[in-house]
Amino acid sequence: MKASLLLLLSLPAVLFSQTSLDGLWEGTMTVGGIYSNEALPMQLYITTEGSEVKGRSYVTLPDGEILRMDLSGYLYGDRSIQLVEMSFAGDPANDIMPEFSRQYQIVYRPDIWNSELRGYWQEVTDLTFSDGRRMGRMTLSKQKRDGA
Repeated sequence: MKASLLLLLSLPAVLFSQTSLDGLWEGTMTVGGIYSNEALPMQLYITTEGSEVKGRSYVTLPDGEILRMDLSGYLYGDRSIQLVEMSFAGDPANDIMPEFSRQYQIVYRPDIWNSELRGYWQEVTDLTFSDGRRMGRMTLSKQKRDGA
């Protein structure tokens, strides 16, 4: 009886630990506009401390090179996330400078089986309503840790 009660009481902790925003997310981001179907592989590694979100984005370009940017932003009470690329994360093996920085508006959809991030990205520019402003969509799924 005690073992069953302990198992029942620990079940919520196990379920909620599977839906954390922290960790690796993989999916795609579209390029060429929000209605484009041209997609590039993308990964986000995110950590949270309260409502503050930090991380790094990894975008695989058509030539196979990987663009890495450091991110910073906020998680709001409605599970929406605002992220901005803060700095280029290059190293001797990765010297690809981006043409522009992005900002992201994402909705976090936690689920015990398949948590998801869905949203949009757009070029950071002073020309907010310019027809030439680059933007796209993104969809990412939480990657599970090995052995979990």
